[in-house]
Amino acid sequence: MEPTRRVEFGSAFSLRIPEGWEAEPDEEEGIDIAAPDGPGLLHLVPIPQPPGEMLDPAEELYAFLEDLGIELEEDEVEDVELAGGAEMALCEYLAEAEDEDAEEGDGESATYWIVAVATAPGDLVFASYSCPAGEEEAERETIRGILASLRPPASP
Repeated sequence: MEPTRRVEFGSAFSLRIPEGWEAEPDEEEGIDIAAPDGPGLLHLVPIPQPPGEMLDPAEELYAFLEDLGIELEEDEVEDVELAGGAEMALCEYLAEAEDEDAEEGDGESATYWIVAVATAPGDLVFASYSCPAGEEEAERETIRGILASLRPPASP
């Protein structure tokens, strides 16, 4: 297992990232995480919830994706138990992007996405990772490992 360091963001969660990876805060009290020469970017945003309220991460993930016009089958969302009583729902998919100015047959490109919602009592974190399609294997397992390391406050 490669060496990692714990990174805290917002007041909600912390996670572990591999040594050498960069973690930069954003304007939304979230965090952007990337390998210096990696193909993708992981973005996490904490969304405060009423104290003690525990939302269903899969329901929140489905609602978010539905707002984007992305429909997934139930078996395409993976439930992941996290430490400290937290839960996460995660999915992976390819999205086609079209350039309206491109001629027919040109300008289409695909983006690989991992999208996840993690919840703990009173806390919710939305996470999204994207990279050009075809380059996902370079970081896929590392990103899944980072997401699996999410911990709510006061968890080891």
